[in-house]
Amino acid sequence: MARSMTLATANDETHRLRSIGFNNFAHAVDHYVMLIFPTVVIGLEVIYGRPYGELLALGMFASIYHPVGTAIVVAAAVNRGRTLAFNGVCGNLGVALAAGITAILTEWIGWRGAFLIPAVVCVATGLAYLALVPDDRQQAAGRSSAPDVRLAVWIMASVFGLFIVIGTTAGLVFNTLTIALPKVIDERIGSSISLVAVGAIATGVFLCGAIAQFTVGRVLDKFQPHLVFAAVALLQFIGVVWVVYATGYALLAALAFAIAFVYAQVTVNDLIIARYTADVWRARVYAVRYFITYVISGAAIAMIAFLHSRGGFDLVLTITAVIAFGFVVGTIGVALLVSGVERDLKVAQPAE
Repeated sequence: MARSMTLATANDETHRLRSIGFNNFAHAVDHYVMLIFPTVVIGLEVIYGRPYGELLALGMFASIYHPVGTAIVVAAAVNRGRTLAFNGVCGNLGVALAAGITAILTEWIGWRGAFLIPAVVCVATGLAYLALVPDDRQQAAGRSSAPDVRLAVWIMASVFGLFIVIGTTAGLVFNTLTIALPKVIDERIGSSISLVAVGAIATGVFLCGAIAQFTVGRVLDKFQPHLVFAAVALLQFIGVVWVVYATGYALLAALAFAIAFVYAQVTVNDLIIARYTADVWRARVYAVRYFITYVISGAAIAMIAFLHSRGGFDLVLTITAVIAFGFVVGTIGVALLVSGVERDLKVAQPAE
């Protein structure tokens, strides 16, 4: 009997880890797919005249992962902060590798191969997930109905409203910089740079985002999340403004700085939601959060096309900086609302 229970527990743990692993890989593939077209379009626009507007359909399907995959990861996680941080890093690695791999595939086997090979990987991964990961809906019972930090109703309602602003602005900044980055490098550093070099540079810049997510996890161990959230938002805004004015190789430092905080805010954002949301509702809130963020951020694709045709990337990046400032306002609002509760909790903790 004891042996059977041990085996059942081991199987459950294997299935849990397997589910998280598949979803981490799916997060990487999802972000990878989003950068295939903007990398290939650098090489295609002269020959085929492909516009950025063709990203619309690709963006719509790629946005499905976050409301579904994040909810699955949250439900399966034991240490939610660590698991969500690593999941975010996986997504950023997908972004980091996309430009370089796509550029190489385009050079070696043509632009169609740059799309077909990831498509085969997506289909194969989906089939493997269905075959190897069991239905986990029965695990939904028994979760806590109390959040880690309980907020008054009016504070929670205000925070929810601010997170709509935060989700909108963060999604637009994230997607605009991520999608446009290869083309920004191509246009602003110089036309003499090769497609493979553009991909390699973009990969290096995006890796700064992955490193930042690991780093911000350590920062969150020492400082209160709501203060880190506001600080990261401010540094992201400074980075985007720097990108607006940077040219030549100074642009690389500006992009690395901006992208680091663009991705760092994703981890802090997820941890903030986890802190103030009850376990029983947490997966649903993440689903709603990402649904709002990525539905609205789909406008980033149209925004890039519209603004670039009228003022180039100078106009695109200037408007992105304005949007990033809106994100700063939202995070400062959240910090002010929850600071009293967090202060009282910190005072009460030594007595417990």
